[in-house]
Amino acid sequence: MSQAPRSRVVPLLALAAGPAAWVVQLIVGYGISSLACYPHDAPAARAPGAGEHGALIALNLACLLVAAIGFAVAGTEWRRSRAPKPGASNDVLPAAMGRARFLAACGMLSATGFAIAILFDTAPILGAPACWRLFG
Repeated sequence: MSQAPRSRVVPLLALAAGPAAWVVQLIVGYGISSLACYPHDAPAARAPGAGEHGALIALNLACLLVAAIGFAVAGTEWRRSRAPKPGASNDVLPAAMGRARFLAACGMLSATGFAIAILFDTAPILGAPACWRLFG
């Protein structure tokens, strides 16, 4: 009995999870930061409250979680495509299995790289004051 064909959507979603999480973190985080520091045409008269800081940390952690889920899904696809099929030779993988392994490997690499980028974007939130000004 043959297996049902696997969906091609799952590996593609795993491949896109890391970059999509980073883009959301970058755009939404910039929006939250800029609204807190420049609510109108001029800088805010007061320092932003803890709400904006907490929202930025929560956003970054959520995006990091999405990248980690993408890595886990890609890793599952990698292991699934590596498993020997009944009656198949161990020397040569079918073309579809080779593509699945390639997408899974790219998904794991992409999720790792963009998770590192999200972590680097999180460091200034933890270490630098909000609305930091040189002169003022």
